[in-house]
Amino acid sequence: MSQHDYVKHTFKDITAKLEVADAQTIQIQLLRILKLEKMMNELISKTTVNYEIEEYEKTKNLLFSRHGELYAQLATLYVQDENYEAAEICFLNALSYEDQSQYNWDFILCILAKNNLSPATDVRVTVNYITERNVKRIFEDMKRIEELISNPNLRTYYLDECKKLQKWLTDLHKEIYMRPHLKEALLKPLRITEAMPIEEALQQLDKLTGLEEVKERISRIHDWILYCGMRKEQGFKTEPMNLHMVFHGNPGTGKTTVARILATIYKSLGVLKSGHLVEVDRSHLVAGYVGQTAIKTRAKIEAALDGVLFIDEAYSLVRGSDNDFGMEAIDTLVKAMEDYQHRLVVILAGYPQEMHRFLESNPGLQSRFKYHIHFPDYSTDALLDILQTMLLERQYRLDDKAIPYVQQLLNDAISKHPEKHGNGRLVRNLLEELIFTKATHAVQKRDDTPLDLLTIDIVKQVSI
Repeated sequence: MSQHDYVKHTFKDITAKLEVADAQTIQIQLLRILKLEKMMNELISKTTVNYEIEEYEKTKNLLFSRHGELYAQLATLYVQDENYEAAEICFLNALSYEDQSQYNWDFILCILAKNNLSPATDVRVTVNYITERNVKRIFEDMKRIEELISNPNLRTYYLDECKKLQKWLTDLHKEIYMRPHLKEALLKPLRITEAMPIEEALQQLDKLTGLEEVKERISRIHDWILYCGMRKEQGFKTEPMNLHMVFHGNPGTGKTTVARILATIYKSLGVLKSGHLVEVDRSHLVAGYVGQTAIKTRAKIEAALDGVLFIDEAYSLVRGSDNDFGMEAIDTLVKAMEDYQHRLVVILAGYPQEMHRFLESNPGLQSRFKYHIHFPDYSTDALLDILQTMLLERQYRLDDKAIPYVQQLLNDAISKHPEKHGNGRLVRNLLEELIFTKATHAVQKRDDTPLDLLTIDIVKQVSI
């Protein structure tokens, strides 16, 4: 069987399965259709024979023919389950294939239901259910509905309904502005923090225990950014700034902390307007339904604009399963990195070996990350320094005689599980154990030992 015949045969099988289908079946079959489309694109790109191209295009159009219907059907099922966010995404997908008036109207009803809005209810009653927390979201959704109402195709079949809904929205808009607390919440501008002086940001980085290689790399990036600015001021050509990075290292080695400081440095240097950090992992980007992943990923990208998007355990975006939507997240991310190259910095983070394999399997992604920074596990001495710093912050101190015992505790823990314990999380666990043990000792013994002093007796009772 040729590849073309395979596609047509498989599509017939999909069509049969969709005659009576639940949400899960529709999702699976849509995913199968997407794979068939990729196969057809490959066939079209490889052939130069005109009649073959025409046949392939016909088959491809056949694959597209039911997309709108299927997404709308899936959206309806989600509405019945009151899963309005999933329904919205499916309606958007349906409309991207077919601008049908029914899809538009059902989409409007879905948005209204999501916000507990009903044109059958008096606006003076409706406004009582709107709060300072949700007014901005509702107002944005009202604007979306108004845009949908203006669609000529919709108004051809739903003219009376559109007129009534438009009047109701206008009245609700007025009612919201008549409530001072809602108007204030709606018009309140976003607070933009002042840029931290660059010296202070670099000082924060320098205070971190260890990480000498990391500090050196970031110092060189800092110098390069300043150098580019100097060249630009004097009229020289400057290279485009590609500040996307990959952080290689085990959990608890300071990657998130450094990313947050780096975002501040970028803001201080004027590279980023906001300099905030949006921290995400696979669960924030990848959805379980067809068409949702791209929108879910775009939402996080938009939240990170003018700042840094930090993707922890980035290698988990692709798990290799046929039913996995991780590649959709990666494709969306790559496009956003191109579209927002002056407004977004992306940092990928994860275990060294897993990140290496992940990037090797995605050459298009790999080429977009200029800087690779390795975060080594902390040595025992570094972990001890971190512990003492954290203790001082909480107004505790180690007795000098107890320090060798703490070092032994750390060494033993690292020896038992070297892949897990050469990092800051071990220190946090030890810190909590020391404080809890100190509390028990102080309450039960009630001796003259100062409440901030951790003695040998305390340390000997601790295990991690």
